[in-house]
Amino acid sequence: MLFAWLRRRNRPTTVPTAVPVLPSGVWPILPAAQLLQPHTQLITHIRKLSGVPDDYWRTLYQPLLDNFAAFVQQTPASEAHHHCAQGGMLTHSLQVMKLALESRKGKMLPPGAAAEDVNKQQHAWTFAIASAALLHDVGKPCSDQKLRLYNANGQDTHNYWQPLQGALQSGYYQVQFVRDRQYRTHELLPPLLARQLTPDAALSWLQQDFPGVFKAWLGYLSGQDEVAGVLGQIVTEADRQSVVDDLSGSRPIHTQQIPTAKAKPLSQRLLTGLRHLLDEQLLTLNRPGAAGFFDGDSLWLVSKRVLDELRNHLEKEGQTGIPSRNDRLMDELQQHGILTPTVAGQAIWNATVKAGTMEQSFTLLRIPASTLWADPAQFPKELEGTITPNAKDGEAKASKPPAPAPTQAAPAPTNQTVVPEAAPAPTVSASPTPVAEQTAPTNTKPVSEDEDAWLLPVDASASVSTDTGQEAAASTSPWGDDDDLLPPTIQPSTPESPSPVAPAPQQAAPVPAHKPATTTNTIPATKVHLPEATGNPDSDDTGERFLHWLSEGLRNGQHPVNTTEAFLHTVKEGVLLVSPRAFKLFAPDNWEYVQKRFTKLKLHKPAPNDSNIWMYHVRGEKKSGMVRGFLISNPLETLGVAHLPTPNKALSLPHQK
Repeated sequence: MLFAWLRRRNRPTTVPTAVPVLPSGVWPILPAAQLLQPHTQLITHIRKLSGVPDDYWRTLYQPLLDNFAAFVQQTPASEAHHHCAQGGMLTHSLQVMKLALESRKGKMLPPGAAAEDVNKQQHAWTFAIASAALLHDVGKPCSDQKLRLYNANGQDTHNYWQPLQGALQSGYYQVQFVRDRQYRTHELLPPLLARQLTPDAALSWLQQDFPGVFKAWLGYLSGQDEVAGVLGQIVTEADRQSVVDDLSGSRPIHTQQIPTAKAKPLSQRLLTGLRHLLDEQLLTLNRPGAAGFFDGDSLWLVSKRVLDELRNHLEKEGQTGIPSRNDRLMDELQQHGILTPTVAGQAIWNATVKAGTMEQSFTLLRIPASTLWADPAQFPKELEGTITPNAKDGEAKASKPPAPAPTQAAPAPTNQTVVPEAAPAPTVSASPTPVAEQTAPTNTKPVSEDEDAWLLPVDASASVSTDTGQEAAASTSPWGDDDDLLPPTIQPSTPESPSPVAPAPQQAAPVPAHKPATTTNTIPATKVHLPEATGNPDSDDTGERFLHWLSEGLRNGQHPVNTTEAFLHTVKEGVLLVSPRAFKLFAPDNWEYVQKRFTKLKLHKPAPNDSNIWMYHVRGEKKSGMVRGFLISNPLETLGVAHLPTPNKALSLPHQK
């Protein structure tokens, strides 16, 4: 006992290392494994989407992820825009990687190639898309930010990280934002940094064995869209979707900014400026010649006039970075859920305002009053009249209509919606600037006869089944293990063959990939009586839940129609539901089962060849292609809407001229 006591007494005690007291916004340099750990579930999904054997993952993907995480650490993706929180750069890049791989699974690459070449190059295309997506913003920590270094004791070294010399090693750092930076310089840096972060085995493999893939990869990283081709389109769309998802989230951007951020988000500056102009009555309301009208729920603001005055006000205050184009301002407001969109998802409403002896048509922006003022007591006086949107834009809203004279016949209802029959498909550009109050521009690029850049090659959608027994095509590509597909440093190995298992009918409901944002831009209840939404969100049937998601998204403007991003297109025969895109947006990991359950509802019209999938020609001035999907022949009743846009003139059945 004595000796044991002496041993315990003489045992050296471990003194815990004291964590230094650090200034606000100073973070420790962490190893890659610790940085990636919070994203384990996302990385697991990325690995599944890649569809590669373990050798590929260990030699190509994992080193790239490790190098990238160690390089960007916990830097944000921006100061006052998307993913501006701590760690936003890593989160955004992984999300873009995932979205790009999801899009890649529906494409045969390279476009137009023989099946043998497609099979041979598929691993190379997948890695090129995944790595380009991960590296697309890697230049930001070099050009838009500078990292001030602190030593292991938390002392300021007064030095800054030199990113071209490699990743941070130890100690602490503080992110500072570069003022008066050279705009878009970060887009020029990825080729330089890709050499530092991409495994040597991957570079040699692409450059030696797949020069076409390597060229497209370099083209994207160098900002040459014409060289990047379809690879650039996939990554660009994934980047856009990640930005939209973040900006439309429930947390305001200014609440996510890191401590060293100084700039206010543009969306908040626009709101503050607009509130000031209204409170000071510099923008008049509810009278002839006014800048806007208030119906009790929403402000309807004359688009060009208000945006011009708002820009002038901010510039007079000395604010910088204000876009000079009105469409850019509208995009900013719409991205952050400040504007209430039309049924077609557009920012601009066309409406007729009646008040007293005034009756005039305007192009208007619609903003919920609760977005501008938290206290209803601050709301403006309500218009004594009516605001009636065009039938194609949405419901009518009456605001205390004046009582008719005793001898006057009762006015016709203004809230009836009519489907336009002869209006041509819109052909406006992607982001036009409104030039007159009576013009109806849109900030969404429509599919029209004059626009053909989006067209799919005929075989680009070949993976979509056209047989009733194959509408749920396998989501895992049957990639082989040919020796010439492997990087030179990897020995051939036979991956386990994927064996998809059909989900049980009573499985848990899939989580929709794009839930409508919980913001104030949801169209408020009005006096208009629209049909009830179809489907059942609480049903045990996945097909019913998908139908409700489809109906609700169409009714509240979440799902665009007849645009380049749309999976819904009006045609002469009804509505074309593009497959598999619509189902993948609802349930990326389980879309085949959702599609099968939707088919069981028998809401679609079978194709002439007894299949479920219709093939439509898409014609532009220079290109043509095919788009495929389910045809809903009675869309108003099936989807629970009162009206739909006129048929898209760019789409037609093969036998039509």
